[in-house]
Amino acid sequence: MVHDAVLDCRSLAEFSQGHCLGACCIPAAELAGRMHELPKTSVPLQLYGTSADLLTASEFLTAKGYQVTQQNLWTPVLEIALKASQQWESGMQSQRLWEPAPLLVRFVHEFMPQFKLQPGQGLDIGCGAGRDAVYLAMHGWQMTGIDYLPGALQRARQLAASQQVALNTLAVDLETGKDPFTAFTTGQFELICVARYLHRPLFPWIKRILKPGGVLIYQTFMQGAEQFGSPRNPNFLLKSNELSKIFAGSEIWLDDVEYLDDGRPVSAFICRYE
Repeated sequence: MVHDAVLDCRSLAEFSQGHCLGACCIPAAELAGRMHELPKTSVPLQLYGTSADLLTASEFLTAKGYQVTQQNLWTPVLEIALKASQQWESGMQSQRLWEPAPLLVRFVHEFMPQFKLQPGQGLDIGCGAGRDAVYLAMHGWQMTGIDYLPGALQRARQLAASQQVALNTLAVDLETGKDPFTAFTTGQFELICVARYLHRPLFPWIKRILKPGGVLIYQTFMQGAEQFGSPRNPNFLLKSNELSKIFAGSEIWLDDVEYLDDGRPVSAFICRYE
């Protein structure tokens, strides 16, 4: 059973004075720029806010495919009811509704304990809005996120700030044909992760900056994804067992195929680089 996510659409100042227990604060006017902080569209949303907040948020979210199951108008009577039912809390701590790639969750909760991995320096290549990098930072990794788009990096920094973790960011064009990792020393990273991005010329340079004994996590689209939508260009689609061949000699911990909700196959690859 999927439970409703609780979204408070008032300002952060209003939210911090008091809100429903377990609510996430994203002001209605900021929703368009903070979509990456929302759950999947399959998760129903329950809203709290002023009448203007609720109107703006419900119209926007419905247009984006979300199901808004309840709109709670913020009033003194509502405050009393929340306190009476012990559903009241104050402060700026906002519930996290977004999720990282499932493979990252599995890495943190399964592979790190199994192989007794201690967090070190990590790099997220093509980090986008930063959910994976921030999630790893929340579990002790000293993360750097790189991406071509400054706007994406700004959202990643905001997401890190909302979770009270540090995240280094660097704007880098990864597809110039030259080593894009010149800011990093050889063997600098104990962990490198890549999600939904493939540019094969990067592999030799990834090997250069990945520390021997470090971990590579790679999840991107595989051949067959083109039957369901994008990407269709074979340059962006992994072949079966391609990563295990590229990183031959490494200790392969996982080399599997997973499927997104829309049917597209993606790689689930984790290795300890040797």
